[in-house]
Amino acid sequence: MSKDDLLFWRLFAVVQVFPEIPPPDVLTWLTRGGREYDETIGLAHLQSLSLEELEATFPGDSATITLNRWQSLMSCLQGELPPHLTLTENRRQPQQLRVAFSSLDGITVNGHFGQSHLFFIYAFDSDGPYLMALRRTPASQDGEESNETRARLINDCHLLFCEAIGGPAAARIIRHNIHPVKVVPGVSIESQLAALQNMLTGNMPPWLARRLGKINPLENRLFS
Repeated sequence: MSKDDLLFWRLFAVVQVFPEIPPPDVLTWLTRGGREYDETIGLAHLQSLSLEELEATFPGDSATITLNRWQSLMSCLQGELPPHLTLTENRRQPQQLRVAFSSLDGITVNGHFGQSHLFFIYAFDSDGPYLMALRRTPASQDGEESNETRARLINDCHLLFCEAIGGPAAARIIRHNIHPVKVVPGVSIESQLAALQNMLTGNMPPWLARRLGKINPLENRLFS
């Protein structure tokens, strides 16, 4: 992950700690951090901020913020992100399935695929699902259609979960050998991971067996 990505996800986590404060105000608060003329921001800057100066310049009512939220803030600034933003590394077992979730927060499947900027990639092995990648949609280059850019971003995945996707975009996703799955608004990523795990460890439905290249998917098969 690049330094820009590390910085983005730390700031993303901080914004989630203080949802009542507009994100631009959070960024201004962290940028200055009690230092009147310091208008730079970066990983080193975030790690150098002290709780005392952040409390002193807090853009809201600090009396309403619990100790736990202050602790979460300092952890995020040091790179200790919440579980839904923490990648799992060094899983040695073969991956059985990779799934992309279009989400605004990493917790809920939400938004239209054609407007998605963030994708949370989960892999499954014999121990279950784990977060393997956090991806941001890059700017399209050389006149490339934006949905093609998104499709290429997740083209190592078997499935895409999103709230909505248009017909042409779905066809494009399928051409990249990704199976799109639309869900009702408000569905959590955790619930979809649990449902997929049940499919993989029980009798696999034909559509998933076909997508994973299982022979004779109409048979009752156990995932192995």
